[in-house]
Amino acid sequence: QLQGDLFLPETPGYDEARLAWNRAVDQYPALIVVAHGTADVVAAVRYADAHALKIAVQSTGHGVHRAADGALLIVTARMTDVQVNVTAQTAWVEAGAEWGMVLEKTQAVGLAPLLGSSPNVGVIGYTLGGGMGWLARQYGLATDSVQRFEVVTADGEVRTVSRSEHPDLFWG
Repeated sequence: QLQGDLFLPETPGYDEARLAWNRAVDQYPALIVVAHGTADVVAAVRYADAHALKIAVQSTGHGVHRAADGALLIVTARMTDVQVNVTAQTAWVEAGAEWGMVLEKTQAVGLAPLLGSSPNVGVIGYTLGGGMGWLARQYGLATDSVQRFEVVTADGEVRTVSRSEHPDLFWG
């Protein structure tokens, strides 16, 4: 059961939902799922598999390089929870969170994340792209500080991946 929003080309809201922050990409997905949580991502992946649809995932849309035409577009922009563990000096960040959200939570407890220069860039896309920010020379790339990811694999299963769990998916 989908908790998020579903948009088809003929439904109201489709044109707004298909837009990325990068307006150079004009995409026309077959359908769009705006996920409200991991269960929505699982449902979307399983639906795409059952209907032989390609999948595209978009957080904020800053890094969109090509259009998701004809695909099932999973938008994670509403998955924005950020939890900071002060003792471990770590943050758990959902797939749609932006750096400004993380910065707000970490600054409140005297921590600084390995972020870039713009608060509205998505954490996940930035991190998966390497994460070269202002603090990189002293503390390394954001991607090097990742301890684990919770991912939905192509078979629709939720997996925790790290250097020790499913390391082939972690790229560590």
